Amino acid sequence: MARYGWLISLAGLVVVLVLLIVSRGNLSSLEEDLDAAEQRNTSLSSQLAQAQTDKSQLQSDLDVANAELASINAVFPPSNFSSSSELENWLLSNGSSLQPPTTTWEGWYSRALQVQADALADGFIISVDYDYFFDGVDEFFSVWNIAVINGVIWFWDPETDEPIQDNLLDSVG
Repeated sequence: MARYGWLISLAGLVVVLVLLIVSRGNLSSLEEDLDAAEQRNTSLSSQLAQAQTDKSQLQSDLDVANAELASINAVFPPSNFSSSSELENWLLSNGSSLQPPTTTWEGWYSRALQVQADALADGFIISVDYDYFFDGVDEFFSVWNIAVINGVIWFWDPETDEPIQDNLLDSVG
């Protein structure tokens, strides 16, 4: 039996060596897997950081778009003034009448268009009208801004803040 003892010891040693060699191979394979996983982790971390940056930029863009939408919704759709006092207060706050008087027909009409654009930017409807008369000798030209309040026409010279109610027409749309 002693003869087989060293053979069993040798066989045990061979088994241990084989297991060590296999384990060493597995260890190398595991180390390679670990390196690949670490590289993947680094890549994914970089992608996550970029995605978070993109998300922040998109959120910022969304916030700006929502603010713009809110400002548009505040004045859209434009509407008529609800009362003559609302129109008069708006005209006073607009300040168009504080500008120097225009010296040309075109300037006068441009002033009326500017009042119209200012009103639209604040969510109100104002129209522009001009009248031309020639009586064979003299020519007359007038420019008006017009607002409709509860079906009643109000008009004024765009260089003043003094709307006048038009009593010639019945209620309009």
